Amino acid sequence: MKLMLKDYFNTNQARIFTALILTGILSVTSGLTLIKDAQGASVNLSLETSNEVLKDNIKSNRLPRPVANAVLQDLARRQGISARELQIIDYNQQTWRNGCLELPQVDEFCTQALIPGWLIVVSNGEQNWIYHTNQTGSTVRLNQKASEGTLSPVQIPASELPPPLDRDVVFRQISSGGFAGRTYETVLLKDGRLIRVRIGDANDSERSVRRVSVQQVQQFRRFLERSKFSKFQNLSYPAPSGAADYITFTLTSPEGTVQYNDISKDNLPKNLQTVIKAWNHLATSAQ
Repeated sequence: MKLMLKDYFNTNQARIFTALILTGILSVTSGLTLIKDAQGASVNLSLETSNEVLKDNIKSNRLPRPVANAVLQDLARRQGISARELQIIDYNQQTWRNGCLELPQVDEFCTQALIPGWLIVVSNGEQNWIYHTNQTGSTVRLNQKASEGTLSPVQIPASELPPPLDRDVVFRQISSGGFAGRTYETVLLKDGRLIRVRIGDANDSERSVRRVSVQQVQQFRRFLERSKFSKFQNLSYPAPSGAADYITFTLTSPEGTVQYNDISKDNLPKNLQTVIKAWNHLATSAQ
């Protein structure tokens, strides 16, 4: 009997000890789970909060539609064109130093209050206009002086247009003038050859032939289409009066010709500037 009781107590103690161990393991596991869940909830909350703040920041910096409409309608009225022909190409939040949005009219009294608003750049692809507005668009003012910094093109006389491109030519640049007064012609062919010659070089000693990939040629052609290069057909952006020793560039695609100079290139329409940069990048990457 003593042996049986002893065995019973030993067995019971073992069961109790095992139960205590299991209970402890479950407690620790539960605690870890709670901690993990709490940490996960904290991380998720932080991410959600950050996303909400980011969305709010983006939303607050976006140009309000009423402001955009007010500017486009004002410029369309001034130019006598449809607002659909205009595009807002840049804008920034601005705090104006007076109630006249820093553009006072003659004999106008301007309050000295700070006015939150927008600085907006509008383009028709050929010319840019600068606008100052208040925060809601109820007041819009055209910055005439800044807008005059954008060049106005003139039509190239038919007698001065270069000959059309040959069938295998994708693009052509003719540069002339500068100190040396020389004229160079560079053509891009469909097969990727980039050929540069000096006009009037009797021995053809300055001819160079380099190459880009056919894929680069195709990408450049698509870029011309996206940039609406055809909008500049037969237009010239002349140099300032009295300027000297500048280089004139004449660019020709199958859709037409445009002319500009190195002095005024920074005042060209943005679309045309991007075409010039893409062409220069292609030319310098040729091997």
